[in-house]
Amino acid sequence: MQVGLSRLQAQEAFLPLPEAQRPHLQATRTIEKITIDGLPNEATWDKAPVATYFTTAYPRQGNKATYDTKVRLLYDDKNIYISAVCDFPPGKKDIQVQDLRRDFSYSNNELFEILIDPFKDPRLPVMTFCVTPYGTQMDIMHYADYSYDYKWDAVWQAASKIQDHSWSTEVAIPFSSLRYPKNSTEWSINFARNIRHIGETNGWSPWPQAYSETQMAYAGILTNIVPPDANFNLRVEPYALVNANKTDGNKTSYKPEFGGEVKYALNSNTLLEGTVNTDFAQADVDKQVVNLSRSSVFFPEKRQFFLENASLFSVGQSGIIQPFFSRRIGLSDGGNPLTINGGLRFIHQDSKQSAGLLVMKQSGDSTESGALFGVFRYKRNITNRLQIGGMEILRENLAGLGQPTSVNPVEVVDAFWQVSQPLFIRGMASYSGNSLNKQKGSAAFAELNYSATHFFIDWFQTAVSKGYQAQTGFVARDNFINTQPNFYFFTHKNWFPKNVQFFSPQITADIYHEASTGKFQEANVVLMPFQLFFTDQSHFNFNITSSWENLTDNFEPVRKINIATANYHFYRYEFYGITNAAAPFSAETRLSTGGYYNGKLNSYYLSLRAAPVPQLSLVMSYTRNDFKNAGIDKVSTTTHLLAPELRVAANPTMLLSAFYQYNTDARNGSLNARFSWEYRPLSFIYLVANSVNNYYRTPFGIPQKQQGGILKLTYIRQI
Repeated sequence: MQVGLSRLQAQEAFLPLPEAQRPHLQATRTIEKITIDGLPNEATWDKAPVATYFTTAYPRQGNKATYDTKVRLLYDDKNIYISAVCDFPPGKKDIQVQDLRRDFSYSNNELFEILIDPFKDPRLPVMTFCVTPYGTQMDIMHYADYSYDYKWDAVWQAASKIQDHSWSTEVAIPFSSLRYPKNSTEWSINFARNIRHIGETNGWSPWPQAYSETQMAYAGILTNIVPPDANFNLRVEPYALVNANKTDGNKTSYKPEFGGEVKYALNSNTLLEGTVNTDFAQADVDKQVVNLSRSSVFFPEKRQFFLENASLFSVGQSGIIQPFFSRRIGLSDGGNPLTINGGLRFIHQDSKQSAGLLVMKQSGDSTESGALFGVFRYKRNITNRLQIGGMEILRENLAGLGQPTSVNPVEVVDAFWQVSQPLFIRGMASYSGNSLNKQKGSAAFAELNYSATHFFIDWFQTAVSKGYQAQTGFVARDNFINTQPNFYFFTHKNWFPKNVQFFSPQITADIYHEASTGKFQEANVVLMPFQLFFTDQSHFNFNITSSWENLTDNFEPVRKINIATANYHFYRYEFYGITNAAAPFSAETRLSTGGYYNGKLNSYYLSLRAAPVPQLSLVMSYTRNDFKNAGIDKVSTTTHLLAPELRVAANPTMLLSAFYQYNTDARNGSLNARFSWEYRPLSFIYLVANSVNNYYRTPFGIPQKQQGGILKLTYIRQI
């Protein structure tokens, strides 16, 4: 049943329809065995009602989808089964799938998406499952349409087949991988499709273009679903590995290790997890950067254990201030791994409240002492639109390296208010202490966000006092006030060329003052008068940046260049372009020129990608910075950063990747190669090789050459 489309087509934005007027799909119980092979040819599929008549959300809201999609849903005592037949032009040439990695990029791949909210409560997390025409899987946990847990991993199966005029997929999701209320018979559900080659996103139950499909207030209704009662639900994830290391020509050492995780679902809302000797040998390495700004570089979390349920503990603004940032656990300040002895995590989420508790212990090394971590998080839904929460973060630095035991407590209160459908406001206040130096400090953050069909406003405001310390968090710098207003405008005219989706000029600013004195520190105002987005999702822009810098201390962005204390004003001009990232051959470039403090700087970034088939991709990235007459000594120097990357996949479960980085500023070259085989759902064999060469002596005794290899076996058993 498809209701209400005629009046939706005439609107640019609309409120959610009452449940009775939204699309409904009846679930059908089956006793026939379903083989997950991508071909829904079992007779029982013909007995299930069809969800069809998909509607476009992007780029032309309300239009009928360019190609038809037909979805059916079955279930038995163990699984939900979903099949989709996605019509398509004949041949494979228009099917754009970037590669075969798990948890792929949403925007760069043709895909079919399933969104499930068994609680029919838009405030609760939305479980999302995506599959490509090649059977590659991605699962995401969405939170209130503004934060995402891309590393949430559920045990499920999917397979796809490409035919002449369509591609089809079959998905089996165990009930044990879902959270649902007891005795439920109706769930919120939606289906979406990204047709990559024409840049179209469409869905079964329509939502406004200003939002995403994760807004489950617009979702359809699944009826007649009778899930089994939640039984004992335990997931065991042990691992075993052998670690081989060789340093500066010394004899290779071998070390076996064992550990793992246990996840116990007390009920559909509550999860208790334990970890012992937590290991992240297979995690992606950080990409090096040449930092030309005065703020600390923000490296995102990439370790699986900490990425799961990360959104619950995430408060603040990424890259500016986060009172809790999981990379402070198990990694030294220099990014080197520290042994995590073990920990516990408790998560509870229902329609009224969310709570989380994380307790971890790490060992130290020659540069950092061991530590104990405790994080408690609580959020309460005051109304359907208002959430209030708090967080307590404790870090106890154990005695060692000439220092006594010390404690760093950080308290946080925060709120989220959905003022109206397009407008939300969120903010936090935080306080910190330190038992060692007796320093105390405070911080505050607020965001105002307004999303409409043709424009977008986002305003961030942050203040961090002198003395604020979040040793288990991230703060871009000390003692600052940061102001970030952002305005984006989107328009489409009928006279635009057919392949142009939007013209989108922008203006943004990034302004810093010293919090203790109010003195101006720096400002960067970016005017982007020209930006075009195309149907193949390539886009190009040109911007002008006006920078004011008030340096109170000397600043050394790269070796040899020392910027003197003074006031500076300079302009920079930048062109950025990226072609269709899902095409067999694509390119991305960023070219900038102009002033840089008292000198000149020309920066060049170029990335070329060749992927003739989804099973093979080669990316070559290069960054060059040419400084002219910069700093106290009027130095002219050049830095280079080279980063080739190779990915080869036999199929979605067997992949090989290799990533090399050479940085002339750090005089460092590193290679990371990884083979992975998913021999059963979420159970892997990894073979990882690492090599690091430091081409100059460091004052900290860092080895010149480090080589390592890891063979790791993981196994998941869901009981």
